[in-house]
Amino acid sequence: MSVKSKNEEFHQRLALLIGTEEPFRWAKRMKIPSATFDRIWNKYDIPKHEHLCRIARCCGVSLDWLLLGDDPESVSNPSTYKFMPLVGLANCGIAQGWFNESDLSSQILLPSFMFSESVFAVLCRGSSMIPAGINDGNVCIIYPDRAVQSGKPVLIRTKSYVNGREMLLSTIKVFNSEDSDSIYISGWLDPDETGYQSLFTEKRSKSCVTMMAPVGNILPINVSESPRTSCFQTVLDKTVLTECLDMLRPLYSRMKAKDFSDMVCYLYEERVKNGGIDGKTILHLMEEISEKIKK
Repeated sequence: MSVKSKNEEFHQRLALLIGTEEPFRWAKRMKIPSATFDRIWNKYDIPKHEHLCRIARCCGVSLDWLLLGDDPESVSNPSTYKFMPLVGLANCGIAQGWFNESDLSSQILLPSFMFSESVFAVLCRGSSMIPAGINDGNVCIIYPDRAVQSGKPVLIRTKSYVNGREMLLSTIKVFNSEDSDSIYISGWLDPDETGYQSLFTEKRSKSCVTMMAPVGNILPINVSESPRTSCFQTVLDKTVLTECLDMLRPLYSRMKAKDFSDMVCYLYEERVKNGGIDGKTILHLMEEISEKIKK
């Protein structure tokens, strides 16, 4: 691997840590001088040891991950990755309105530095936040304990009344400003025939707002992808996973833990991809099981 490609991969991991925060503001929190960070961020330099250690310590990541990226096998290490509940959210513009968040009964596997008790993930649908970098199908990580920033996307929950019933409705918009009584936010209408999206602004009374929290990370999730493709691209169907575990449970005590987890992942992948388990899958499982039990 060339030095250039290594530096690009480091830059991608650094961008994941920074998330949607303004990069130089993030660097200031890390106590990295602006001139130094300019070389790191814009010229793809690798930081010196003291800055690497500070980033790793403040963000809760290992130096191995920061410099080299973890080995894919490390997704099984609970100290490195954690499961976070995934909440469904319609990505909203004026035409779509605001929506109830709904329980997808799914989880997403994320690096532990993104995780805390207050953090949660939402699956966004629609096109009204594309200019802000949020595409249909992206997962947004929401950080209620962080301060919002002007010009950055936020999730907003409000108390509303629908047919006489109080409901908590949510949306993701760009936060512009606020005063003592109101918050001012903006979004975009659906693309026209040329792809252009018109900007709109809204004013919301603070008396109705129950939460306003920044979108900390935007992850390009494809829910149809294999559970083994990437720790950032795993949305679990609990029912299917339970079926796979129940089917293979008798083998647990007779196989190595890694071999058993490989079997579960394979079965889960085939079940999700094909909508069921066919004869070819069963035959492959039997061959693999027979080989692994012999070891």
